[in-house]
Amino acid sequence: MGDVVLLVPVVRALVETYPDVEVTVVTRPKFASFFTDIERVVPFPADVDYTYTGIFGMRELFKKLLRKGNYEVVMDMHDHIRTMMLRSLFKIFGMPVVVFEKGRSEKHTFTQKENKRTTPLPHTVERYRKAFEKAGYPFTIGSPPYMVLKDSTREQTKEWLAKNNLVKKEKWIGIAPFAMHTSKIWPLQNYAGVMEKLIAKEPVKFFLFGGGEKEIAFFESLQKQFPDQVVIVAGQLKLKQELALMQQLDGMLCVDSSNMHLAALMGVPLLSVWGGTFPDVGFGPFRKGEESILQISREELPCRPCSVYGKEKCLRGDFACLTRITPDMVVARLEELK
Repeated sequence: MGDVVLLVPVVRALVETYPDVEVTVVTRPKFASFFTDIERVVPFPADVDYTYTGIFGMRELFKKLLRKGNYEVVMDMHDHIRTMMLRSLFKIFGMPVVVFEKGRSEKHTFTQKENKRTTPLPHTVERYRKAFEKAGYPFTIGSPPYMVLKDSTREQTKEWLAKNNLVKKEKWIGIAPFAMHTSKIWPLQNYAGVMEKLIAKEPVKFFLFGGGEKEIAFFESLQKQFPDQVVIVAGQLKLKQELALMQQLDGMLCVDSSNMHLAALMGVPLLSVWGGTFPDVGFGPFRKGEESILQISREELPCRPCSVYGKEKCLRGDFACLTRITPDMVVARLEELK
C-alpha cells in the first residue's frame, strides 16, 4: 500500500504540469480510490489475486487495457514479476515502455550484515518522478497536501464528528501503532504510558487509526483505560474520510507504515518511530525532516537497518532498535511538533 500511496503526488504533479495528458493507473481494487478524484487520472482496478492470476491472467489484463486505449507510453512503476510480464506484452505490440529504477542492489548493501553502505538513497517518490522524466515528462512536485478530497468527503467526516459529539476543544493526536512486520512495531504496551503522560500535561484526545480485529481489540483496551480521551477511528470511516480527519489533527504518532505515508502526504505534523527499517533507504515520511523521525542511531546499533520493508525476526533477538525507544522520548518529541 505504501508504494502505491507514494505514487499519488507524482501522478498529480504530472497531470497538473501537462494539461493534455491522461493517465490510466492499473492497481489493486482497494488502492484505486487514491486516484479517483484526480483530474484526468483514471484508475483501472486489477484484481491480480483472483481475476488476473498467472501468465494467462496477465494476458487477459493486457487485452482489456489494449482495448481501453492506445497508450503513448507504458510506465512500470513496480518492477514485479507480474508487471514484467505485462510490460513485455506491451513491448511486443510496439509500445514504448519505461521502468522505474527500484535500486534493489543499493538497498541490499544498506541492509546487509557486514560492510553496510548507508549513504542516503533517493526517496521512492523521487524515483517515480525520475521515471517520468526519462519518459519525456519532466516536472517538479509542489507542496502538500497531495491527496485530493471531495467536499462531500469532508462533509461526511464532519457529520461523523458531530454524530460522536467530537468538537475540538483540546489537542487532537492521531495514533497508528501497527505495521505489516514485527520489526516495525513499537511495543504496544508503551502507548498507554505515552497517553498517560500527555494527558497529565494538557487536555488531549487520541484518535486511533488501523484495521482488523486484533488492532481494534487493542484500541478497545486503550479506550477502557482512557474512556474520555480515546476515539477509535478504525472501522468507522472510509479511507478518504480518515484523511479528512487527519488534516484536523495537531499531530500524528505512527510507525513506518502506510498511515505514516498518508499523514505525510496530507501535510500533517507527525512523529514516526523506526526500528528495523530505516528512512534513508527511500521510504521516510515524504517532505518531512528529522523532526518527524525518532530512531536509535546506527552508532548505537550498527545492525540497523536489518531490512528494507521489515521482517519478523531480530538478529540480536531483542529488537533493541524498538525497545530502547522509551515513552518519555516519544512524549518529548511529540511536544515539539508544530
